[in-house]
Amino acid sequence: MKRLAPALALVLMCGAALAAPPPDPELGRLTARLDALARDPALGAYAPGAQARARDALVQLAASAGDRTLRTYWAYVARQRVELARTSAEIEQARAKLVQLAQERDRIELQARQNELARLRLELAQAHLQNAAASEETQRLQAQGQTYAEQAQQAQQEALQAKQMAAMQARAATLAKREAALAEQAIAAMQGRLDNLRAHRGPLGLQMTLEGDAFAAGAAALRPQAASHLGTLVKFVQSHPHARVLVIGYTDDTGSVTANLALSRQRARAVARALVAQGVAASRLRVEGKGEADPVASNATAEGRARNRRVAVILEGVSG
Repeated sequence: MKRLAPALALVLMCGAALAAPPPDPELGRLTARLDALARDPALGAYAPGAQARARDALVQLAASAGDRTLRTYWAYVARQRVELARTSAEIEQARAKLVQLAQERDRIELQARQNELARLRLELAQAHLQNAAASEETQRLQAQGQTYAEQAQQAQQEALQAKQMAAMQARAATLAKREAALAEQAIAAMQGRLDNLRAHRGPLGLQMTLEGDAFAAGAAALRPQAASHLGTLVKFVQSHPHARVLVIGYTDDTGSVTANLALSRQRARAVARALVAQGVAASRLRVEGKGEADPVASNATAEGRARNRRVAVILEGVSG
């Protein structure tokens, strides 16, 4: 019996080793990706809720190692949640940067106004000194019997120039206010168009089209005022939850073909990221950039070029 004991122990150890499940490479990869996000000094502090949900999915994936069907389900959920955690962190980081930029812009504008006020005060003081000097010079000239008419004419010309300068400054301020009002009206009109988007049939399926003013001129990122008004587009995409979604970006023919192609692809990606941020599954989305191809209007006019700068969101194969 004493001789059989070591052999029996060896057999039990071999059986235990054979029974232990092999390491799950996908679990390891997803865990490493989520850990890298958590350690990222730029992104790790953002989207804690999404990171926690991704961590829960990894726990469920690890626990489902013995059930192939359950493991397949939790592997899919874990992949989606890990990607969503990174995307959410990037979005929150971008929003934080936008807030910082807005605060910095407000600070700069306030400083500019203060500088302008100080400049005007200095000019007023200088004008007072110049007027006093002119008055003293006039009295001196009168006492000396010099011709007062020439000095009076010069003073009138300086006064006229001062009035003209004041009028020019007033016109500049009026134009600045008018431009700000027009910009606000343009933003409001753009948001109204986004809130009232209508679907129409295209060659690839039912689609909605975002106009180019949803992006800043020459920029690939959606305007914050546009990103906050994508509810109608999201409802359209979610109305057919099983349909594949094709996002295609277009530009006008201004600029090089290569630059236009890159810009159109970047804008399509920006719309896709905004849809994912509002709950659309990333696995449904496919992004293309076609640059200045397939114009819907003539590029010979500003209105036509504005219509050609667009992003189409298409429910592939959905006819109505």
